[in-house]
Amino acid sequence: MDTINFYQLSIFLLQGFVVSLMILVLFHLRKIFGFGLLYTTIGMFQFMQVFMASTVYFEISKDMLISPGSSILFSASLFTILLFYIKEDATITRRLIYGLVIANIALSILLVFFRINIEGANMYNTFNISIDFFNTNVYILFFGTFMLFVDSILIIFVFEFISKYISNLFLRICLTMILILGLDAIIFSLGSFWNSENLQNILLYGIVSKGVAAIYFSILFTIYLRYFQQDIYDSKYATFKDVYHSLTYRQKLEEAEKVIQISENRYQTLTDISPVGVFMTEANGKTTFVNKKWCEISGLSYEEALDDGWLDAVHPEDREKLKSGWYDDAGKRDSSHAKYRFLRSDGTIKWVLGQAIPEYNEKNQIIGYVGTTTDITELKLYEIELNKMKDKAEESDRLKSAFLANMSHEIRTPMNGIMGFAELLKEPVLTGDEQKLYIDLIEESGARMLNIIRDIIDISKIESGQVKIFLSDVNINEQVEYLYHFFKPEADRKELQLSFCNSLENELAIIKTDKEKFNAILTNLVKNAIKYTHEGSISFGYQKKGEFLQFFIKDTGIGIAENRQKAIFERFVQADIHNNYAIEGAGIGLSIAKAFTEILEGKIWLKSIKDTGSTFYFTIPYVKQ
Repeated sequence: MDTINFYQLSIFLLQGFVVSLMILVLFHLRKIFGFGLLYTTIGMFQFMQVFMASTVYFEISKDMLISPGSSILFSASLFTILLFYIKEDATITRRLIYGLVIANIALSILLVFFRINIEGANMYNTFNISIDFFNTNVYILFFGTFMLFVDSILIIFVFEFISKYISNLFLRICLTMILILGLDAIIFSLGSFWNSENLQNILLYGIVSKGVAAIYFSILFTIYLRYFQQDIYDSKYATFKDVYHSLTYRQKLEEAEKVIQISENRYQTLTDISPVGVFMTEANGKTTFVNKKWCEISGLSYEEALDDGWLDAVHPEDREKLKSGWYDDAGKRDSSHAKYRFLRSDGTIKWVLGQAIPEYNEKNQIIGYVGTTTDITELKLYEIELNKMKDKAEESDRLKSAFLANMSHEIRTPMNGIMGFAELLKEPVLTGDEQKLYIDLIEESGARMLNIIRDIIDISKIESGQVKIFLSDVNINEQVEYLYHFFKPEADRKELQLSFCNSLENELAIIKTDKEKFNAILTNLVKNAIKYTHEGSISFGYQKKGEFLQFFIKDTGIGIAENRQKAIFERFVQADIHNNYAIEGAGIGLSIAKAFTEILEGKIWLKSIKDTGSTFYFTIPYVKQ
């Protein structure tokens, strides 16, 4: 390392930087000053490099001499040609190459005439310049011009060839220039200095110096192209011919970019007007594009949907299954089909049908997926509604059959009692007690039939919306006590303990309500409690809860299964109805009680344990007279 002249080496590097800076500044300002200054500068470089290549060499190390004209100026000229080819159109690139070649030829002719002048005239030769100086430089210049033209051809084709396999800009430029300048160093040295005693050293120095220059200039020119040069020029091409009657690199790039841009614009237009969501993904399933309709359906923005962000819009109940299915299909390289829900930020739900198919490159390799997302919310809601209607119709048909069978039984039973005991009354030998018993049974059967008819009338009015409210002053304590005495005999016959509880004093227990409907609610609930309780006790009463009176009817009967507790308030349904007859009754008492409670602006509910008992609750407003 002690033999290397670092001072001289740093001078070379500085010269190379100044030369490249001069070229790049003039190239960057070409829209302001035109190309004249740049052409002149490159021509000056050609003039200087000819004389320096043949006369001036600098010592870098003990055995290494370098010509700045050949290593720096000639290399910079070739880099300028490549820069024009990359960034400018065919006409300007052709002008530069032809201009350099013509300038060198003109300079060679001038040198020939200067040599003739020196040979045929008396002159004062201050610097003692010999004819050999002109002969050598004319030969070198002619040969250098030929090499310049050959290099300008090779540099473009080599760059095109390397660009097919390497995408990195620096590597493309650097490899191209190393190959061209290395070849140039070999041919130029052999052609210009074939009879020199130092041919071997000149050849070695030329290859090394131009290789270093290629790397150095490649760094500088790549920095410029990547960070300072912008494609802001709108070049107009009359034909597709360039320097060598084929598209230049820039023309090919721009033509390809135009085709791509037209294709992208067309695709963008189609996706913008598409009535369905469109998305694109990578081969691994990661989203790279969604259109406006997709964003509208999902409620996400374009940026939020990219990568795996689209999953954030999927309903939590569908997310894991959909994600697993989607990435399974992507892993298997299959098309994908799925129905799922989007849960939007405003809480609305969108049902969608997602479909995606693989996208292949020219090697039949999957490079991604293209898919659609169709909003099927209305169709899905219609389907759900149809299913509900179907289920309701089936349930209604089942209930209808059960109700008709039950009603047939309910009406036939008291009717048979009436008919049978009426026939027995015709017997002439009946005692007075027997006649009274038969009459009581007929009366009981008639009351039972009357209750059934009354319930049917009530439910018909409720269904048709003809129920009216008649408010009056009602003493709740009196009504509770009346129903207790009314049902006490029936409870005693079943050996049930019946009790009631009034929590308010009489003067506070008088409220404004519909007496008939209140009695119907409480009567139905107490009657049901007695009907479904076979042993134990029944209690009923009320308590004041804020603005309402809350009534309870508690029994130790058969209880109601949890899955039947909502159904019993539906029309014609009893807790134990399936395909068999229910316990005596039409199955509409609780539905009447529920309807009347809601008409009175209250509510009804229950707590029950199967085989243990039930407690029914209902409320009515506490409105004083």
